[in-house]
Amino acid sequence: MKKQHLIIVIAAAAMMLTTGCNRLDVLGAVINRSDTEERVADWLDYDAQNGMPVIENVPDEYCIYSTSDAHYSDRDGFELQGPKDRLYKYVTMERNNPKAIFSLLVGDIANQSGDAGYRRAETSMRFNAETQAKNDPCFPVLGNHDLYYDCAKFYKQYFHTSTYTVTVKTVGGYKDLYILLDSGNGTFGQRQTKWLEEQLEHRSEYRHCFVISHNWLFRTSYNYTTTPASNLPQEEQYAFMDLMSRGNVDMVLMGHFHMREQRQFGGVQYVMTDNLNDGGKPSYLVVTVGEKVSFEYEDLVMGE
Repeated sequence: MKKQHLIIVIAAAAMMLTTGCNRLDVLGAVINRSDTEERVADWLDYDAQNGMPVIENVPDEYCIYSTSDAHYSDRDGFELQGPKDRLYKYVTMERNNPKAIFSLLVGDIANQSGDAGYRRAETSMRFNAETQAKNDPCFPVLGNHDLYYDCAKFYKQYFHTSTYTVTVKTVGGYKDLYILLDSGNGTFGQRQTKWLEEQLEHRSEYRHCFVISHNWLFRTSYNYTTTPASNLPQEEQYAFMDLMSRGNVDMVLMGHFHMREQRQFGGVQYVMTDNLNDGGKPSYLVVTVGEKVSFEYEDLVMGE
């Protein structure tokens, strides 16, 4: 037992020396100290001052892109907006698709590397008129890795909010609602849950409704972890899924486990988006929204 404790301490010390925006904070490698309630208060304050995105004059059928877990850090050696920049390639694919209107980045944008990871990701997401046909937005939410080493302040600096809505208005008079949530601590918290309930009170005004957040809800044989940074407490999970069903949500988009997975529960389609991590084969999800909602995965082919 003592030997195991020694190994854990050595591993934590190694992480302290190689990772993070506070390199003397050993516990920061495994504990998210940022408080959900305080963050949500900041997010909603930003929304109140700046408004929430509305995209108008959209065709009645359109598509959006979704992926997660880019994990950009100060250790990435590739040129930003270059041939090995996965996030840049992803937003470029969306911006060159005439049917697409925006993309999503569903958490774990950075990999606990302070300012550098977010700065690199934000640079990769910038519009490039030479390679991209249109300047569509990329909407992010915060993930657990975006919080390690007390780095939530850098997410806030670059991306401003993780609790907000995006409204799409089509030329045919339809409205679709996208609700983005902060689940970085493995909980939605009381204030955010109340805010979510308030948004769903207006569900009847919209053709389709989507909810987007980082942490995947379902435990399976290959994503069995139950750590606080991974899964909601069971009681909160059940309450959330019940709310999704009662709120007539069409689809919940999540990430976190770097795998493709889908579940139908209570009339709601739950989809785990694939990842943009450089380990394995990066890919993304294309969701087509029209009279019905459908989706398919696409591999992100680099070097093209």
